[in-house]
Amino acid sequence: MSFFRFTVRIYPYIGIFFLIIFKIFLPGIFFAINLEANTNNLNKQIQTLLKNLDLKQVSCGISVVSLKKNVSVYNYRSNNLFSVASNMKLLTTAAALDYLGPNFTYETSIEANGVITDSGKLKGDVVLKGSGDPNLSGRFYHGNILAVPESWANAIRSRGISRITGDIIADDTIFDRVYTRPSWSKNQLSAWYCAPSCGLSFNDNCVDITLISSKKPGNAVILLINPDTSYFTIVNNCIGTSDKKEHAYSMYREPETNRIFITGKFWINASPKREWVTVYNPALYLATVFKEVLEKYGILVDGTARLIDETDVADAHRERITQTTSTMGQTISVTNKRSQNFYAEQILKTLGAHVNGEGSTKSGIDILHNFMNKLGFHSDEYHIEDGSGLSKGNRFSPHMITSLLTYMYKHPHGKVLYDSLPVSGKDGGLKDRMVSPQYKNRVHAKTGYIAKVSTLSGYINTPNGDVLAFSILMNNFNNLRSIHKVQDDICRTLINYYN
Repeated sequence: MSFFRFTVRIYPYIGIFFLIIFKIFLPGIFFAINLEANTNNLNKQIQTLLKNLDLKQVSCGISVVSLKKNVSVYNYRSNNLFSVASNMKLLTTAAALDYLGPNFTYETSIEANGVITDSGKLKGDVVLKGSGDPNLSGRFYHGNILAVPESWANAIRSRGISRITGDIIADDTIFDRVYTRPSWSKNQLSAWYCAPSCGLSFNDNCVDITLISSKKPGNAVILLINPDTSYFTIVNNCIGTSDKKEHAYSMYREPETNRIFITGKFWINASPKREWVTVYNPALYLATVFKEVLEKYGILVDGTARLIDETDVADAHRERITQTTSTMGQTISVTNKRSQNFYAEQILKTLGAHVNGEGSTKSGIDILHNFMNKLGFHSDEYHIEDGSGLSKGNRFSPHMITSLLTYMYKHPHGKVLYDSLPVSGKDGGLKDRMVSPQYKNRVHAKTGYIAKVSTLSGYINTPNGDVLAFSILMNNFNNLRSIHKVQDDICRTLINYYN
């Protein structure tokens, strides 16, 4: 009888207990089933894209991570190693933000090394003391390539100096004088994207050459050289042609010289075409141009433009006349938005110089290894050969890149990296990609391309408020346009999935 009464009393509570259980766990069960179904659907959609016939021989890896939920969303060979092209710049610029910060300042000093007399004579030299600054160009001066050396000449004239009895000395010792990497293609070292790295640089260590039609077949093409300097010897064998099909020309700089050869034919009705050719010995390039600017400003220079050497000793009367500065923040913006290899190599050596005390590529790579160790990866798990990605030997996995992106998204300076990335349908390498309203501005990512390597890694802002870190690495393809389409379609699929 007592057992019956106990059962009657507890029965309602049993019902309530099971009701609570169902209320708490049943929605979660259905949510998990629904989530798995959606994930399977996403997997199927991306796998369908990867079955594209143009990808038949392509080696591909993908990693996608939800930063708000801190979960992996999609993986495809995400731990395999791939050549990463300019996605290498993500590591270089992230390390610079981590170790030096966006407010790190490059300072290029113009110093009088000697005595300045009352009559305006500098009895001694002018020293250009480099800091590895890649920004000494017209980029931040309304396109005026000579803006910086002209400002220096004005400062010297304002100091009352009208004659320099000594030399114009280029002090590039903040970095070593190993200008390029042995892994770069030897037959491309004249091209702007192989510009040398140096402790004292100017105009992205290139000369601008504009070809203008002579309007008469057989006549030599007209050349505009900027800056117009004696530092180069240009051999112009390019002539005009009336046959548009014959329009083809090339520029070539003889190795370890500044002799530039221009050959081929230029269509007489073609619009002017600007090209960029790299220089040899960038520090001497700047010193030579500066000497020429000084003379144009009426300041006599008795000596020559030359590199600093072991015989040069700092004079007790050395005086700073002026200096030019720029920040790591603006440097990183140019590096990623414009995918400037030269800038990335300058940053790499800057890391080596200021963190390790040696401005070399090896020293900079050591810092990148330290940074990767912070992310949880050992140096034998990947490979680094430069800071820009120009070398095909840089090899990383998609998972490593999304780990870097995840780390930087939470970093105090992470927004600087985010803002430096090209934006879909807006600028940089993504200006003409994913331009439709539903995709424009949603993808902030670094593009990358070298022969048979195309990569895209960065962030996706989803319609539901999540942020995805993603990396798509593709090697060994033949049709770049098809590869770009697949990459863009994967990004679109991810955006639609969260819509």
